Amino acid sequence: MKIMYIRKIGKNKYEILLEQEKIRTYDTVMLKYQIMLKKELSEELIKEIREETKKAEVYDKAIQFLNRKLRSEREVREFLKTQGIEQMEGIIDQLRSQGFLQEDTYIEAYIHDRFSFSPDGPNKLREDLLKQNFCLEKVENGIAKIEEKEIEKKLLRLIQKKINSNHKYSEMYCKQKVLEGMQQLGYSRYMIESILEKFELDHSDILEKEARKLYQKYKSKKEGKELFMILQQKLYQKKYPIEDINFVLKKIIGESIKY
Repeated sequence: MKIMYIRKIGKNKYEILLEQEKIRTYDTVMLKYQIMLKKELSEELIKEIREETKKAEVYDKAIQFLNRKLRSEREVREFLKTQGIEQMEGIIDQLRSQGFLQEDTYIEAYIHDRFSFSPDGPNKLREDLLKQNFCLEKVENGIAKIEEKEIEKKLLRLIQKKINSNHKYSEMYCKQKVLEGMQQLGYSRYMIESILEKFELDHSDILEKEARKLYQKYKSKKEGKELFMILQQKLYQKKYPIEDINFVLKKIIGESIKY
């Protein structure tokens, strides 16, 4: 089929006008089949060009997907599946050869960004990268680049924020919740406990508020020592020290109750 004209229609796209149809393709396809040097295209060659254009189109979409931000190979494979591509090894190999799927670069950038802009700690970062099928050794090398003093500094800031926002729990219960929360974020138990030891929480106001609330609830149902004992039990379950409980109950109920 005779080529009427060829014109560039984008950064890397061309339009080929034939006698009865138009073909839009990519510069890589033009170069592969040396179309600029031809005056005619056979039906067989047109078919090959169309097939190669489909591959080039998917590759171009993959490049655009990668240009938005660094991606892992797993993310690229999932993207290609959304484009209906099952046989993707050729595209993956091509992306690798062009330097778009550099594991070390991705891991380093991932760790830097997540550690800098999220509350996540090293253990969480490690877990998430391993879920993406990255090599354990490469992940460990990336994690090791985070200075321990930076981890401690970040963890201290997170713990301080949690403790300052506590208006409900006893010191022991608050610290237990902070410990569990920080572990879920990916920090080591040893480092969390070491930092928590530096904090002394004054829960006297919280304890008294809680005790008075319970007193109002049970004072019409129980009295005397029985009232004292049920309030003591309820507060002890909330991990308040027994000495503090007895002190505040004495203040609320009165000194006449023996315990």
